[in-house]
Amino acid sequence: MNTHFFRLISRLLIVSLLVLPFQSAQAGMVATDQMLEATHSAQNDREKVRDFLSRADVQAKMVTLGLQSDVAKQRVAALTDEEVQKIAGKIETLPAGAYSGWAVAALIFVILAIWYFFQYK
Repeated sequence: MNTHFFRLISRLLIVSLLVLPFQSAQAGMVATDQMLEATHSAQNDREKVRDFLSRADVQAKMVTLGLQSDVAKQRVAALTDEEVQKIAGKIETLPAGAYSGWAVAALIFVILAIWYFFQYK
């Protein structure tokens, strides 16, 4: 019984060592100005997304889709910095002075997808 159990555990460990990736961690010094710049950039991106969500046309579209602006702002606060950076980058690429329904729809789709993920997780 014990030998069968040890063989099974040994085989599982060998398979996991072969299949699972190894990543080595590296530590290094980071300059203060680099950290401040990254933090400032992330805060600017979050503010840009919040400003976009506070626009009247975006709020009207969210209400028609069943999403309240307070909930959307909470979802933006829960996003990681990378996700906020992607959304803010898409906002920056919108044409100036023109209505782009696809970009707004894409942003609302992302927000609804995040809402769905948190709702049914």
